[in-house]
Amino acid sequence: MILVIDIGNTSIKLAAVEDYKIISHHRTTQQNFIEDCTSLLNQFKQIKNAAFCQVGKFDQRLYNQLQNLVTIFKIGNTIKLPFKNLYQSTTLGNDRLALVAGAISKTKYDKGALIIDAGTCVTYDYIDPSLNYHGGAISPGLRLRYESLHNFTANLPLLTAQTIESFIGDSTQSSIHSGVINGLTQEIEGCIRQYRKKNKGIQIFITGGDAQLLSTQLKSRFFATPFLMLIGIYHLYQFNKNL
Repeated sequence: MILVIDIGNTSIKLAAVEDYKIISHHRTTQQNFIEDCTSLLNQFKQIKNAAFCQVGKFDQRLYNQLQNLVTIFKIGNTIKLPFKNLYQSTTLGNDRLALVAGAISKTKYDKGALIIDAGTCVTYDYIDPSLNYHGGAISPGLRLRYESLHNFTANLPLLTAQTIESFIGDSTQSSIHSGVINGLTQEIEGCIRQYRKKNKGIQIFITGGDAQLLSTQLKSRFFATPFLMLIGIYHLYQFNKNL
């Protein structure tokens, strides 16, 4: 069992993971980070190692304190990957590496996968049946779309995401919801169709903070995997540990 830590753009997630199973998990903040890590380590005293994935900002002092509690495996561009990375940029996010690794741990190798992470941004990541990672796309997430409409117009209100019953908005509020929710849903459906033309047997994974809401609007077949990032971080740890 190890401690898995995901430092995202909007939240920090902690999990005790063993044999690819999430034993315990919860969200925390930088203010409560060390306290919550210590509590989890006291609960599972067999944990001696942590796998650490950072995308958002994180206080280096907290990382230093964490080093006093566990041995840390940190995801970065120097680790070994369980796939061939064909991405042409060196700025590929650690979160996308972890998501692809998580999908690989759940995918039949002759299928390939499209991983859709619906968070602050919506990322699309494609890995072919030969485990070649090609990249994908990055798009604004739901919150960014709502905020853009509010921040860059004079009169549109800032709304919170919710499911829609009809794509025809009959008020300003319902029109915004339709434009944002239906717009992103149609984007995702269109991307899925594009990738299925390229690979008919592809497996689709949807994860991230807005995945549950969007899943209710989507018609395509997919695997809803809320812990894909945590499992991917764990898989990268196991892959490098066994080299």
